[in-house]
Amino acid sequence: MSSEDETSASSPPAENPAADRDSGAPRSDESSSGGMSDWTEALRDVAPYLDLGWRLAVSAAAPPILGHLLVDRWWGTTPWGVLVGAGIGIVGAVVQLRRLQIELDR
Repeated sequence: MSSEDETSASSPPAENPAADRDSGAPRSDESSSGGMSDWTEALRDVAPYLDLGWRLAVSAAAPPILGHLLVDRWWGTTPWGVLVGAGIGIVGAVVQLRRLQIELDR
């Protein structure tokens, strides 16, 4: 065996990006779970929290607003439409939080 053969046998193989791409091994921007990137997985993990603010705001604020606009103005029952709407809004917000808690406990 010549010295040239020994050095070529001990040196690491040259990197070939085309061979890595074709080998089927996941790239660094892909996870092993079907090619989904880590960023997409992270967004999927926090998705329930991203719309939590909108859910709570709508469920808490819409009933008192509707109570004022529809009930109090139409029937002249100020402030009862707002008060009943606020009670319904608080219950709606609690229901939304409970649903989120159940969903995240799974």
